[in-house]
Amino acid sequence: MRFLNIRDKKFSDISEFVEFLKDVQSEGKDLWNIQIVPTVSNHRSFKQFVESITEYGFSIVEDAGKLLLVSKQHGTDIVYFYIFFDDKNQIPLFLTDAKKTDELPDILFDYLRKSKDLSNIWISPIEMKEIKDDLIKQYENLIITYFSAKRSPNAKFSSHYRPNVERSIIYRGIDGKQVLDEMEFYYGVLPKILEMKIPNGLSFKIDNKGIITIREGDISSVFDIIGRLVRHVSPIKDAIGTSRYSITKVGKKQFERIIQTPWSLAFSNSFNEVVIPNICQDIEQEEWDFTLLDHSEIAVSSPFSARIVDNMSGSLFDISVYGQGIRVYPVEKPDIGSYMRFFEFVLESVDSMATVG
Repeated sequence: MRFLNIRDKKFSDISEFVEFLKDVQSEGKDLWNIQIVPTVSNHRSFKQFVESITEYGFSIVEDAGKLLLVSKQHGTDIVYFYIFFDDKNQIPLFLTDAKKTDELPDILFDYLRKSKDLSNIWISPIEMKEIKDDLIKQYENLIITYFSAKRSPNAKFSSHYRPNVERSIIYRGIDGKQVLDEMEFYYGVLPKILEMKIPNGLSFKIDNKGIITIREGDISSVFDIIGRLVRHVSPIKDAIGTSRYSITKVGKKQFERIIQTPWSLAFSNSFNEVVIPNICQDIEQEEWDFTLLDHSEIAVSSPFSARIVDNMSGSLFDISVYGQGIRVYPVEKPDIGSYMRFFEFVLESVDSMATVG
């Protein structure tokens, strides 16, 4: 539904929009059970982004400068999304009361999958832990009521008990903060989903796909977290942006020369024999939804290479694993959504401390 009355307002900066949300709540309007989804974009302009929205099938209901109200049919219902386009950082921010079980994945995440120029902002387990730890430092009486946590075989952090065991834990209880601390220390797990209550009245849920759900309280408070996510994703986006794919005609135009310029991931430690099995075993899991096509182990300088298809978008890319990391080569127009998800896969299944570069 429409939960904001933007009237004749025009927004040009994200700070204006945040102040507007504060004013809305100060007037007694509850903005609860609202999903906030920051995304990262390759669109060169707001106009290009709007063209992408309409091409997918969104209808623009209201235009308030850089803030749009759009709608999309879902079954017999019409689902609304407010979108603020932060052109300084190329971050489209979606706000909606769409159902997380079906409307959000069927509309917003389907749109992200089909666009090669957009991606949700993934939050790695280590980044999620840092967000949690920093909030606890800021709010000593913070309460965690729910968490989902995981330990992968490649984890670079300590575990008091059986560090080589892969494990997943889901917990709900008022003592979640204490339990998660114990689980991190004794079993070496890191959070993927957190539900927290902050003493300032804000209650929210955040997951590894970057979806923030406001339960109650001051919605503007989460924009500090969103700003942090934007700063974190910026170097990743920049690295991905260095990749290129082009085809040129040579030899009186009877031959084609394909030029692939890769972007790269750097391992925290040098290549070891565990990397390849982790890639082959885990990349086709439902969470990542890639398929490993042709792969080979040829030379010491590049012990493993493969072509990967993104089952969600149909995009293709090649990878080459070498001593210090992975090079990712586009096979067609680079797909930022596929690349962001592949990087998150590497962090969770191959090397939790990997970086771009």
